[in-house]
Amino acid sequence: MKFTLRMALVALALAPLTPVHAADYDPPIYVDQAPDYVPVEVGSGWYLRGDIGYAFSHPFDNHQDASGFSSSSTLFDGSVGMGYHFNDYLRAELNFGILPSNKFGDELVTTCDGSITTTVTSIATSTIVSQTNAAAAPPPPCRGTNFANNKAYSLMANGYVDLGTYVGITPYLGGGVGLAYSKLSRAIGARDCVPTTTTSTAGGLQTVQQFNCDDPAGYEGAVTSKSSYDFAYSLAAGLSYQVTKNVSVDLGYEYFAVPGMKYVAYDGGAFGIHKGVNYQSVKLGLRYDLW
Repeated sequence: MKFTLRMALVALALAPLTPVHAADYDPPIYVDQAPDYVPVEVGSGWYLRGDIGYAFSHPFDNHQDASGFSSSSTLFDGSVGMGYHFNDYLRAELNFGILPSNKFGDELVTTCDGSITTTVTSIATSTIVSQTNAAAAPPPPCRGTNFANNKAYSLMANGYVDLGTYVGITPYLGGGVGLAYSKLSRAIGARDCVPTTTTSTAGGLQTVQQFNCDDPAGYEGAVTSKSSYDFAYSLAAGLSYQVTKNVSVDLGYEYFAVPGMKYVAYDGGAFGIHKGVNYQSVKLGLRYDLW
């Protein structure tokens, strides 16, 4: 009995040491790693741009050979727009621009058209003794003015080829086509004629002479105003330098032409209308990449 009891106790003590079969474990759980987050680039390839230029070849032909001539020109032009990089070498832009403009005129002493009425009245009886209507001879002098101006705007689609980057500088070639809106105005023969009256008395008579001008004071003259839309094209070359990741500056040359554009030129006082505008300019620009 004692031996049997001892053997039972030994069996109970060894029971926890019995090997555990593999079937007693739960199967392992494997978790796949989540993919890395990749942000979506909004506006990748697009950029904003603007420039200002100076026309070193004058777009308008004025022959200034008369005294009293005065003129002012805006030889600066400028444009703003948006562009797109197709790749590292090709890009395109759509630009709105303001083209050079000018205005000019001359002043001269001229005569006023009109008639003179002479009335002779008796001072004692206040009755008209005689009255004469005649053409003004000689007519009184007055100040005459001729004036003209030209202005234009453009909408251009331009394309450029970037020729690679060397020590941070990228040379490029380009060109574009589009439309130019132009407007000319001309006023010829404006005058500041005003009526005049002179009075004199002699021998009991009063003589009143009055000049009546055909053109009122502030007469604007023969006015011409024309506007049109015409085909325009440009050729360009330059260098760009990337200042920061998103900002680049351009220094370039542009030839701009509007073969059908009409404008007023002085022509020695004739204020004639010419056709065809072209000029060359140097430009300084700025580009900002939207990425």
